[in-house]
Amino acid sequence: MEQEKKTAGMPCPPCKSAPFSRAVKPAAQENAVQEAAAPLGAPGQYGGSAVGRTEKTPGFTGVDAAFACGFLAVGWLFWELQLWSGWRWFGNAGTGTALFTALFAGAVLAYVYLAKLRPPRESWFWLAVLLCLGLGYALPYGGGLLGAVHYGALLFTAGYWTLSATGRLLKSGKTSNWLPLDVLNVLFVLPWGNFMRLPAAFVFGLKGLGRRVRAARSEPGERSRGKRLLGVLGGVALALLCLCFVLPLLMAADDGFASLLSGFVGRLAAWFSGWRDSWTEFVVKVFFALPTALYLYGLVYGAVRGRRACVYDKKEVCAVQRGLRFAPRSTVLTALFVLCAVYLLFISMQAKYLFGAFWGALPEGFSYSEYARQGFFELCRVAAINIVILLAANVMSRAQAAENCLLRVCNTALSALTLLLLATAAAKMALYIAAYGLTVKRVLASVFLVWMACVFVCVILRQFRTVALVRVAVFLGAVLFALLCVLPVGDGISTYNAARVQAGTLDPDVMEQELRPLV
Repeated sequence: MEQEKKTAGMPCPPCKSAPFSRAVKPAAQENAVQEAAAPLGAPGQYGGSAVGRTEKTPGFTGVDAAFACGFLAVGWLFWELQLWSGWRWFGNAGTGTALFTALFAGAVLAYVYLAKLRPPRESWFWLAVLLCLGLGYALPYGGGLLGAVHYGALLFTAGYWTLSATGRLLKSGKTSNWLPLDVLNVLFVLPWGNFMRLPAAFVFGLKGLGRRVRAARSEPGERSRGKRLLGVLGGVALALLCLCFVLPLLMAADDGFASLLSGFVGRLAAWFSGWRDSWTEFVVKVFFALPTALYLYGLVYGAVRGRRACVYDKKEVCAVQRGLRFAPRSTVLTALFVLCAVYLLFISMQAKYLFGAFWGALPEGFSYSEYARQGFFELCRVAAINIVILLAANVMSRAQAAENCLLRVCNTALSALTLLLLATAAAKMALYIAAYGLTVKRVLASVFLVWMACVFVCVILRQFRTVALVRVAVFLGAVLFALLCVLPVGDGISTYNAARVQAGTLDPDVMEQELRPLV
């Protein structure tokens, strides 16, 4: 009974939420217990190193009002620079995308620093990735390799970097195994939860400006200044009235002056006429630009001020993770043992077929293309299934890997077998490239193989030491993707194929279509 009284009301102990996790150090356990009851995004815990945070619902400041006006222009320029191309001297839509990326990054950084926040170190990595993806459009070949995938990655990276720069990533302000929740924050929670904050901030700014004007008018010295200003405006109106009588006489007296004034009036009239004719176009542009501005400002304001950023409770998320651990230890181990045994049996029986690519031997009845294509996609599917199996086994097992030596052995064995299959797939792809040359699809497949192999190597390392698996996998994937978007992959493919044709190691007839890098 005494023990129950002591433990009553205490927060739940921290859960080992990451799959394939190792044992947690005692000091880390104490810190986690102390922070368990705090909401996500609270100062000093799951909100990063930013300064000036508050758990209360934030209001507005002059900085928020100023950036509300600025993001109206940002929303307009999102379409103006990339689609409408109204600023012809920027060249093309690709250059406009690069310029808008730099503009958005500068606006967010200015907002962050004026709000007295400090971007975490990880945010500079994501800023570099964002600039690579965005400024890559300014290159002659920018955006041509991956098309819509490149642009979609650019938009998502911009939002994810915004959360990282403000320290609002849910787990200690860093990329973690809570990545799905961060993605929901980027795409839905923050922008839509703060969608109408821009007009609210704008109204706040107008009210503040009105108070300043009224306060200035109440001062004795300012009253005399206001009277002088009204006097100046009255003088301007009187001068315009006089010019209505004087200008016709001056134009009649001198033809040069008449020509100058007529040209000015004509241009002014043409401008008004063109503006009236383009009114419909202006309304359509506002129809697209205004929701864009509301969405972008909602995302940035929510990240900077923390509004709607703490909708996930850490204890509830940990409870959901603990609830997923329902599979008995014997069930998980038996399933993994059987799976490893089947893989070993399959590899031993199909060794000649699977590993023939290592020494360039083709099975009977197969061409190079049939052998490489069929085997490659089969092995990639097996690797993808294996990573899902490993994730499910380690998430659903009651005994986690840190407490279960046999589970770590099974993780290592299954990962090693998958690496063997990936090496075989890479050998098949090398054999295919040697026979038919390079294409964009073959380069992308090879890069994907490299990424998958690195992920399984990290899974093996995690069984023996602490490795942030999700963090490493995401960082490596971002770097590889950014390199594909920045480097002249298409030119490199054409150069490689042409060099092999000239060297006589590649049939020109076979490469008639392959020399086109985007085929």
